[in-house]
Parts: sequence; C-alpha cells; structure tokens
Amino acid sequence: MIRKLRSPLAIVFLTLLLDKLGENIVYPLLPFILEKFSPDGLTLGLLASTATLFSVLASPIIGSLSDACGRRPVILLCVAINALSLFMFGLAGTLGLIFLSRAINGVSTATVGTAQAYISDISTPANRARNFGISGAAFGLGAIAGPALGGALVGFGMRIPVFVAAGLAAYNFLMAFLYLKETLPLQNRPRFQWSQINGLAPVMALLALPKANRVALAFCCFNFAFSGFTTLLVLYLKDQFSWSASQSSGIFVIVGLTVTYVQVALTGPLVRRHGEARLNIYGLVAVAAGIALIPLARVFGTAAAVVIVTAAVMLSVGAACVIPTARSLVSRLVPENRQGVMLGSLLALTGLASALGPMLAGVLYDQSPTLCFLLQAVVCLLGAPLLRGIREPAPVPVDIAG
Repeated sequence: MIRKLRSPLAIVFLTLLLDKLGENIVYPLLPFILEKFSPDGLTLGLLASTATLFSVLASPIIGSLSDACGRRPVILLCVAINALSLFMFGLAGTLGLIFLSRAINGVSTATVGTAQAYISDISTPANRARNFGISGAAFGLGAIAGPALGGALVGFGMRIPVFVAAGLAAYNFLMAFLYLKETLPLQNRPRFQWSQINGLAPVMALLALPKANRVALAFCCFNFAFSGFTTLLVLYLKDQFSWSASQSSGIFVIVGLTVTYVQVALTGPLVRRHGEARLNIYGLVAVAAGIALIPLARVFGTAAAVVIVTAAVMLSVGAACVIPTARSLVSRLVPENRQGVMLGSLLALTGLASALGPMLAGVLYDQSPTLCFLLQAVVCLLGAPLLRGIREPAPVPVDIAG
C-alpha cells in the first residue's frame, strides 16, 4: 500500500490535487473580493484573463524546459511561484496588486502541462486514457474540497481562504521536493533551443500536425466557453438570486463531485465503448446544453436552484468526458520525444481561449447575462464538427483496473 501511495502516478496526482485545491479555494471568492474595488463583469473577466494570458506566454517555454531539463525541476519551480503569487494576492490592498499577483500566478499554471508530460512518460498505450482520467480527478477533487473549504473559512474573513491556499501551495512544494521523482531519461531529452523562447514556434508546430491540430482547436472551443461560463457564474448567482459566497461555492462542489466520479469510474468504460474522439463530441454537446440551461433558471421561480444544479451536473459530465480524452488524443498524435513542448503548447492554446472567453463574457454580461451564456454554449458546440472523421491511433485495450 505504501509503495502504491509513493508511485509516480500517485505523487503527481497529489501535486495536481494540492495545486487545484488552492486554486479552487480562491476562485469562487473573486467576485466578492473585487466588490470593494470594481464589481462589474468586465473587471472580473479581465482578472480571470490575466492569469491565463501569462500562462499562454509561459507554457510553451516551460514545456520546452521540461523536455530539456526534466520534469521534476520544472514542476518544483512552478509550485514555488504558485505559493508566492497566492501570498501576494492575500496581502494585496489595491486592484493593481491583485492583477499583478494573478499575472504571476499565471506563470505557475505551467505545472499542468508539465504534469501531463510526466503522466505521458509513465503511461503505456493501454493505460494512457485511464491515467489521464485519474489525474483529471485531481481537478475534480480540488473543485470539491477547494470551494467547500473556502466557503467554510470565509466566515473568518474574505482573505483567510487565500492565505490557506498559499499555505497549501507551500506544503505542495515540500511534498514534491521530497517525493517527486524524475521520469524523463537523459537520453530522451532534446537540447533546449533558444528559438523556443518565441512561444509561437511550438504552438505553430502543434497546429501544423494533422489531426492533433483539430483536437487542439476543438479543445479551445470548450475552454473558451467553459472559462467564460465559470468566471461569470458566481457573479450571475449573486446578482440574479442574491446567493452568498458559501452558496455559490456549493455549486462548484457539485461540479467537482460529478467530474471526479465520471473521470475515475466511467472514463475507461466510455472510451472503450465509444472511442476518445466520439466521447469528446458527446461531452461538448452536454457542456453546451448545461450552459444554455442556466439563463432559463429564472423562469422556474422557486425551483430555480434545482435547474441550476441540473445544469451544473450536465455540464460537469460533459467536461469530464472532454478534458481527459482531448489531452490523451493529443498526446497520442504527437511525437514521443516532443510530449512536453506539445502538451505545453496545447496548454498555451487552451489558455488563450480561456483568456478570451472571460473577457468577452465580461463585456457581454454587463449588457445581457442571457446573451453571455448562450454565446458560450454556441462556441462550445463549434468544436464538435472538428472531431468528426478523426481516426484514432490503432485501438488498444483500455486498462480499467490499473
């Protein structure tokens, strides 16, 4: 049992879990923290976009570094930056410092791309989708415990949850330093090329790869829609239904529970039955339907909460299908010795989509919340046709039990 808990997959799972736990403690509280500065949708959208824009700039570079220098040092660096940015956010007393702390935090999100490359290093064709599904459960568990913990702590002060998140990030660094082992052999490390400092070069390389480019663009459609929706959801619930920070956090707990269950228990069987590309299409449709249902909640009066929960479950099931299958498909469609830079480039592309989504959603929200959410649903659906006709690499048995 102890050996399994210290296996590479278990350690990188814990690293991602602690990272996402801290992030999800803070995320649902952003509209309430911004309330005394500028409570409109545009400011919230710009703040959400700031971190992802810096992620776009940093991810391909850090992905290249992880290919050349190894996964372990890069993950440690990103986790340390994450802790620093959260402490800074907790201490920030002006809107400018809040934006600066989120910009620094954006650099740290490269942990995800490097962790995905780490998982690819330790995976076989038979268990790749399962491993990505299990690692994706870290996002779900973080989305469960993070908002729940943040909602419980907010009664002690709006900044207390932020400092707890910073403490978790510091603990994450310690655990990764002690137990995270290197997975990329020296002979498999390409020489770092200074030309890759231009983040566009590896991104363009990914977009030039047949099939992988279509999966990447479809994933961008999903991230554009999902990021815009999740950024404005708490503000919408606050404005339309007067929900508190604790109540809004509860929706994120439901999302996390659903995503975790689907990715851990159902991803393997669903991939075996439908294939990764087809399952991704089904997921995009479910996410779009869930987002479109949210503005209809007001029509149901006292039953609005039931509609909101139903929509949250629907889009959570869809997201749980889209996220691991998209990452797994891209990892199987790119060269083995370029996993780090290609997955880092995928993170950059989806980060750009996740930056544009909240900005546009914030502008539209201030004009019409209904139009805001309906646009996100339409964009999500645009990803489905891109995946039609994609023939996956030679089918392999999906290892469910591990």
